[in-house]
Order: sequence, then structure tokens, then C-alpha cells
Amino acid sequence: MIRHVVVSDLQCPYQDQKAVNAVADFIQEWQPDSVLCVGDEADLPQISRWTQGTAGEWTKDLDHHRNVTVSVLQQLGVTDLSRSNHGDRLWNSISRRLPGLIGVPELDYSEFFKHDELGITFHSKPFEFAPGWVLAHGDEGGVSKNAGTTAINLARKFGKSTLIGHTHRMGMVSESQMLSGKITNSLTGVEVGHLINTRSPGMAYTRGSANWQKGFGLVYVDGKKVTPVLVPIIGNAFTVEGVTYRWT
Repeated sequence: MIRHVVVSDLQCPYQDQKAVNAVADFIQEWQPDSVLCVGDEADLPQISRWTQGTAGEWTKDLDHHRNVTVSVLQQLGVTDLSRSNHGDRLWNSISRRLPGLIGVPELDYSEFFKHDELGITFHSKPFEFAPGWVLAHGDEGGVSKNAGTTAINLARKFGKSTLIGHTHRMGMVSESQMLSGKITNSLTGVEVGHLINTRSPGMAYTRGSANWQKGFGLVYVDGKKVTPVLVPIIGNAFTVEGVTYRWT
């Protein structure tokens, strides 16, 4: 049995650090084979197009945000990381504003976030992490307001079951085709929520009313049989395999 933990959008430095601490403690205890991150591990507001031309470009805290992100990735023991729209802000900012910096090694995304030092494999495209299952960020297609629907739409697009983040929602949708009582094909789409502190200053744009759900995911792989499990964080606790993990 191979076991994966899938951590969701963190958007450091706006992560829910208490929840992250609890999830990291669980990971240390559970000892999964890998820890997958769907991306948006860093928010990178300083180089977002939304702050271009505003005081948000002059906060001088990008290095601090980077260091927080590296620390959290290390704490969670992330082994694989998907590209994401927030992560793309580094390349987009350089290529659109200062193309002369393209090719500087220190500004390569993996180098910038110390992936080699952390033992992280960065995936620039959706990748198959288990038989018939793809991990992607979730922005590779349109976004639905209904949990699980964005993921199943991508599963149809990829032709494989798909696990994503991006929507900050938790949901699972499956569909099957059948002929003469026998299932001929089955797809599942999974969205694993988020690990953001929604009360942080960086999340003020949500006005506290976003349709988001906090949590993470587990994936059990037994040969070709793949079983995804959603782990919602409710208040200050989550439960895995009958054990509840709480914090104050």
C-alpha cells in the first residue's frame, strides 16, 4: 500500500499556521510515501498584476514571504509540487516587465524556492502520480462554483481521474460509463480545499464570505486501485482513520 498526503493551497505568508502545524505533526506520525502540494504555496502579491502600479509593489517583503514559504514546505515535508497561477507570477513578472533577467539562475522558480535543497520535485505540467490519476493545480480549465465540478471537468479533459486545488473548495465527483451491467470507464475529480488563514490581511478581498473549505487529502494506492479521501478541517480539528487531531 502506497500512501500520499495532498496539501492544499497555502498562499504563504497567509497560511493558517496552527492548522499547518497540526497537519505537519500528523504527517510526521503517519509517515506517508510522499507529500504532494497542488501549488499556490506562495501568494506573491508583490509581483501580482493586481498590485502593479500600486504601493503593493514597494513593500520590500518578498524575501520574507519566500523564506516563510520555504519553511512551511520543509515543515510539511513536501516531495512534489505542481505549478500554479500564483507561482506563475514570478515568471510572468520577469517576462513582461524585465525580460533581460530571463535565464538568471537565481530567478528560476525551483532555485528561488530552494526545491533542490528541500528535496522537492517541481512539476511544470499535470503529472500522473498514481495509476490513472493526475495531479494538477486546477486552473487548466474553467472554474465552477460547485465543489468537485472543476476537478471532474478536468478529469474529462485529461481522460484520467484528477486531483486539484485552486478552487479552495473540498469536493469529490465521480462518473462512470456502463455497458451490459459492466463498468467500462470511471473518472473521479477531487478538490482538496485550502490551508489559508482567511482572517489574514492578505485575504481581505474575500470579505469573509468566500465559499471555501479548509482541509487536505489522502490517497491510498493498492496496485491499480486508487482511493482518495478528503480530510476536512472543522474548527480546530480533523480526523484520520478514527483518530482526531486537535489544537488550541
